[in-house]
Amino acid sequence: MEYIMEAANMVKNNNSLLKSNILVKNNKVHYMKEGPFTSSRSMRMDISPYVLTPGHVMIVDNLEQMPFLDFKQYITENYLKKGCTTLLSLITIQREQDLLPALKKARTNLLNSPLDYYFAVRIPLKRLTASFARQCRRQKISAVFLQMEDDSEFPSIPWGWVKDSLYQFPITFLPCWQNLTSSKKAKKKKEWKVMMKKERLSHSIHCPEAGKPLDLDLLMKIGIYPTKGELRVGGELDYNLYLSPEGHIIETIENLDYDSHIPEVTVNKGTIIRVGEDVLFRPGFGNECTVTMPGHFLLNEKV
Repeated sequence: MEYIMEAANMVKNNNSLLKSNILVKNNKVHYMKEGPFTSSRSMRMDISPYVLTPGHVMIVDNLEQMPFLDFKQYITENYLKKGCTTLLSLITIQREQDLLPALKKARTNLLNSPLDYYFAVRIPLKRLTASFARQCRRQKISAVFLQMEDDSEFPSIPWGWVKDSLYQFPITFLPCWQNLTSSKKAKKKKEWKVMMKKERLSHSIHCPEAGKPLDLDLLMKIGIYPTKGELRVGGELDYNLYLSPEGHIIETIENLDYDSHIPEVTVNKGTIIRVGEDVLFRPGFGNECTVTMPGHFLLNEKV
């Protein structure tokens, strides 16, 4: 099928809005331009009343095996209705030996997933070793969430060995702060940032929440972008259409509150999966995805 999305108010990397026209062929973005397609006879859709965003990538945390109807309701309410088109499935383990069995179980739990998915892992900071990092590299896991306790000591980790084990596959480390007061957490975040910059390791100082869109910078760091989280020529057709509450186009994406503002339309790999309150759940349509080169498309050289 071939059609043109006219007057699209596209969200760009700098969170600005760019007016563009998009030619779609075979459920992929075939071409984009600011001016109109004057010579094409394709069917046209005027989407000027909407803001067009890429489909969201969201974390699903410790997804357990559950009956199909419960799984369908959980994914529909917490992800499909929020404009999610890709999952980052986070699994929690306590030691390196648990990684492969946990991955096997997680793959079973996602057999009926209607969305494509990646895997990330969470482990206590004290269990982080060069051997574990190599295991993650072999499994193409590019995001490691580290559980931080009150007595966590960053210098006790062999960061140099960890970094050496990540040759050509720079894993991003994300801290999960637990049981800390606000002042203690602020101090620990500062220490974490200094340590990561000193060791030149890809990192974040925040731990993103499940069910919330991951920001572009993090998607770049962990290597999901530009395969997901971006509308690009040759890429899959994953997008959301938002209508501003006032009924007119918002000026910047900062005015779009993802928590309270849900998309009117969601398209996943060229298929409409949400229109208004109607949601299409396609069991098993999602596939496991892997990262090939984390951080390759970062907008700057900072880690």
